[in-house]
Amino acid sequence: MNIRRPEAAPVAVPAPSTLSTSSSAAPAAAPRAQADSSFSSLAAGAPAAERLGASRSGPHVALPSMASFVPPARLAGPLDPSSTEGRQAVDASMDHLNLRIGETIQGDARDAFSVKSVERDSLGMTHVRLDRVHDGLKVFPEQIITHLDKDGKVKSVTGEAQPIPSTLTAAPPRLSADDATKAALEKFGNSCDRPPSAEKVITQAADGSYRVAYRVECTNLGLADGPQRQNYLIDAQTGEVLKSWNQMGGIDLKQLEAAKARQAEGAAKAGCVEEPGEGEEPPPLQQAEGSAEPRAPIEDNSTVTSKITIDGDFKAGQLTLDLDIDHTWRGDLVVKLTSPSGKEVVLSNKEGGSDDNIKGSFDLSDAFDGEPVKGEWTLTVQDTARADVGVLNSWKLKAIEKDPNEPPPPPPVKDDTSIYAGQVAVGATKKPDGTWKLLDKTRGQGVETRDAMNSGSGSGAREITDDNNIWGEATDNPRNAAAVDAQFGAQTTYDFYKDVLGRDSIDGRGEKLVNNVHINSNYVNAFWDGTTMNYGDGDGRQASVLTTLDVAGHEITHGLTERTAGLIYSGESGGLNEAMSDILGGAGVEWYAMQQNPELADKLDPFKIGEQCWTPGTPGDALRYMDDPTKDNYSIDNYRNYPNQTEVHGSSGIANNAFYLLTQGGTNRTSGIEVTDGIGMEKGLKIYARALTTYMTPSTTFAQAREACIQAASDLYGADSVEVQKVKDSWHAVGVG
Repeated sequence: MNIRRPEAAPVAVPAPSTLSTSSSAAPAAAPRAQADSSFSSLAAGAPAAERLGASRSGPHVALPSMASFVPPARLAGPLDPSSTEGRQAVDASMDHLNLRIGETIQGDARDAFSVKSVERDSLGMTHVRLDRVHDGLKVFPEQIITHLDKDGKVKSVTGEAQPIPSTLTAAPPRLSADDATKAALEKFGNSCDRPPSAEKVITQAADGSYRVAYRVECTNLGLADGPQRQNYLIDAQTGEVLKSWNQMGGIDLKQLEAAKARQAEGAAKAGCVEEPGEGEEPPPLQQAEGSAEPRAPIEDNSTVTSKITIDGDFKAGQLTLDLDIDHTWRGDLVVKLTSPSGKEVVLSNKEGGSDDNIKGSFDLSDAFDGEPVKGEWTLTVQDTARADVGVLNSWKLKAIEKDPNEPPPPPPVKDDTSIYAGQVAVGATKKPDGTWKLLDKTRGQGVETRDAMNSGSGSGAREITDDNNIWGEATDNPRNAAAVDAQFGAQTTYDFYKDVLGRDSIDGRGEKLVNNVHINSNYVNAFWDGTTMNYGDGDGRQASVLTTLDVAGHEITHGLTERTAGLIYSGESGGLNEAMSDILGGAGVEWYAMQQNPELADKLDPFKIGEQCWTPGTPGDALRYMDDPTKDNYSIDNYRNYPNQTEVHGSSGIANNAFYLLTQGGTNRTSGIEVTDGIGMEKGLKIYARALTTYMTPSTTFAQAREACIQAASDLYGADSVEVQKVKDSWHAVGVG
C-alpha cells in the first residue's frame, strides 16, 4: 500500500503481436485488453496496543503444520542458470526460439535474449524467463518465458516480439545518462533519498515505434503525499518523456477520500497426510552422497569453486559436509555451500583468525532442512586477503531423506501479545548481552522487524529488543506492540508461501523479510520499497496502525511480484500488480491464518482488505471489497468500465472479483453474470500464484492474465477440468473473455 500522488493517465503502449496468438481465444464480442493473449502457439509439437489506535485484539494464533493441506511435492524455486540443469534448460530454450523466431529477432537467440531466471516447479516443469536485448541493450519491458516439460522439451512460450530496425542504434544518442537523469529530476520535482539510477534501454513509444531511451528511477520514501519510486523513459535523441509511472504500491488518495465520505455519511456498509497402517513398516529412508577431490590451489584474493552432482531424488532431513582445506590463515576464508535450487549457506565467514586449515564435518541439516537434494551442489572458497595461501583438497556430501512420518515439532508457546491477532509466538534471537532481538532465524534467511523511529524510511531503523523474550507485555515499550503484529504478519506470509504455494520466500531462495514499523507520524500508509516492508501508525481515524495480517501480506506480495513477473505499476499491469497483492497477500494470508486457528474466523474476512485497521470508528468498513469492489465508491468490478477507471487501485477490482467468483461463486454486479459453485480457496490461490510467477511478464494485460490463469489451471488440474472452466467463467463475468 502507498498513498499515491495523482498523476496523468499513463500512455498506452500497443503490444506487438509477432509471437502472440491466443491459445484460448475470447468471443469476438467480449472486450479485450491491450493485446491478444501472451501465450504463443509455438509449443514444441504444437495493552500498549490501544495507544496505536487498534479497535480490538483477536484470539490466540498458532503456526503448527497444516493438517488440512497436502503440501506441494517439492518447493518451487530457482535453478542456477550455470548449473547442469540450468544450462540444459537455457540451451533448449534458445534452440527452440532460433527455430521459431530467428527471422524476427534477426540473429541467434543467444544474442537476442539474456537469462533473467530459471525456475523448476512442483510439477517437474522448468521455466526460463528471458529479457530481450538488441545490440547489447535491454528491450524494456519485453520478456519471453519458455516452459519445458519433465523431459526438458519446450512445451510452450509466453511473450511477444516483433522486429527492431537494425539501424536503430546506429546514431549516437544526443543525450547522455547524466542528461537524462537531470531531465528526470526536473520532472520529479523532489530531492532523492537514494541515488537516481539510469539505464540505457530500447523501448516502444506510444505509436509502437522502437526508441533508444534511458530508464531513470528517482526515489524519495519520505514525501508528505506518499513515497515514490518514480520511473521515467526518456528518449535518448529528443529528451521526450515517453512514459512515467510510480512503481511504489499502496493506498490511493482517492480511496482515502472515498473512505472519508463514507465515514462522514455514517455508512457501515469475510487433505490429510496418511499415516502408515497399523503393523506396517515405513519404507527405509533414502540416502545419497557425492564427493570431489579438486586439490585446487587457493591463491591470495582469489575464489575457488568445486561442484558435486547428487542423484538422490528426495528432500534432505540430514545433510553432512566433510571438508578438507589446508590454509595458513583460515581467518582469510569465506566458505559457502549452494544447493541445486540456489539456496546458499555460509559455513565459515573469515572465522578462526590465524589458525591453520578448515577440516572436519559440518552438520547442515537445519540449514538445508527440506531442501531438494538432486542436482549440482557448489562449494565456494574465497580468499579475502594477501600473504597466506592454501589448497582445497576434498569435500564430501551425505544426505538422508527427510522422514515423511516424523511428527511435527510442538507448537511454540504463544506468550507474545499482538494488537490484532491476540496471543502469538513470534520467536526471537538471543544477543550476547542476554537481551532478545526481534529476529526469527527459523524461516529462510530470517524475518526481522525494526523501528524506523518515525522517519520517512527504514534506512536508519533500529533493532527492537526485549529483556525476557515475552513481547507486547503491558510493561514493555509501547512502540513494540506494532512490531509484534508486523513480525507475525511476515512469518505467516512466509509460511503461507511455503506450505500452500511451495515457495521459499519472495525470491524462492529464502530471501530475508525485513519490516520497518513507525514510519513517519500519524501516517496512513504502508508500502514495499523494493527491499523492505514499511508500516505507518495511522492517525486513529482513517486507520489504526497498519500492521494487520492482510496489509503485511499485501506488501510482501508486492515483493513477490517484483521478484517474478515484475508487473509495471501502471495501466493494466499495474491493476494486476495491486490485485495480486490483494489476492495472495490479503485473502490468501488471512485464509491461511484462519486454517491454522479457526478462532480467527470471527475477526477476519479474507475478501475485505484492511478490515481490522481501516476507519476503526466504522464497524464493518474496509479499504477494498473483493466480493463487490464497487462498495468502496471508487473501484470497478468489470473491464467494460476500465476506460473510466485506469488508476491501479481502482482497476484492481476487476481481477479481485474474478478471483472471488472463481473461489466462492456469485454474481458480478455490473454484468449480472453468475458463476456457480466456486472451486475453493486453496485451488484458486494456487492457480493465481502460478499464473503470476510462471506466465506473466512486466506488461501483462487483463486479457493476458486470463490466459495465464487458464494455463496455470490446465497445468495443475488438466485442460478439460472443472477448474479450467471456472477460471474462464469467472473472467468472463468480469468482462474479460
